[in-house]
Amino acid sequence: MDSQLSNALEIVAQLRESARRGDWQGAADLATTLPRQTLPDTRDELGEYLRDLKEALTVARVSRAHAAASLVRLKAAARFNHIHGDLAPKRQNFGDTANF
Repeated sequence: MDSQLSNALEIVAQLRESARRGDWQGAADLATTLPRQTLPDTRDELGEYLRDLKEALTVARVSRAHAAASLVRLKAAARFNHIHGDLAPKRQNFGDTANF
């Protein structure tokens, strides 16, 4: 495998792993280095590079979708807890004798 391809594939692998972890700043930094990489010379190497790029993009999309879904669930839980807290009857403190 050509060293140019190895470097490019390593950057794509790091990009994919950053997206998987949700490290979006790291992924953005790595993505900015990709245009400066030399493209592979052969058709097979270029195909491998493109497959890896597509996989990294898929991982990033899935990771973002999971993060967005988690955010929606957290917001819903927060709204539920806020509303539930407002509607809940006041609880009696059994140590409090002022109500007797």
